[in-house]
Amino acid sequence: MDSPKKKILIIDDEAHIRRILEMKFQIAGFQVLTAKNGLQGLELIRSQEPDAVISDINMPKMDGRELCQLTNPIKAERPFLTIIITARIQPDENLWIQNMQDTLFMEKPFSPSKVLEQVSEYFMTRESS
Repeated sequence: MDSPKKKILIIDDEAHIRRILEMKFQIAGFQVLTAKNGLQGLELIRSQEPDAVISDINMPKMDGRELCQLTNPIKAERPFLTIIITARIQPDENLWIQNMQDTLFMEKPFSPSKVLEQVSEYFMTRESS
């Protein structure tokens, strides 16, 4: 029996980035949801319960940092991976990420393969523990 496909939520206000990641994860066999801002992303996290979230920091309506702060309490009951992707970050700016459960940081430009690798690694670690 096949286990249900893992759900990945991609949140980015740039359509081409959403599309590249969406295709990469679909080809790898994941179910993919997309959102174009943090507010839309938060609604999907609550309603669809994704297994991993890949989010930009700089977005309209709600940025990635605020999204993480609002979803961190959800992770206490239902852990999921969050990967934050951004082009501009100050050295001390990623300190808040260290206080978030199951949250990683990746800098733009990023490799879609590397993002997929991080997500797959997270699932393998969770399933073996």
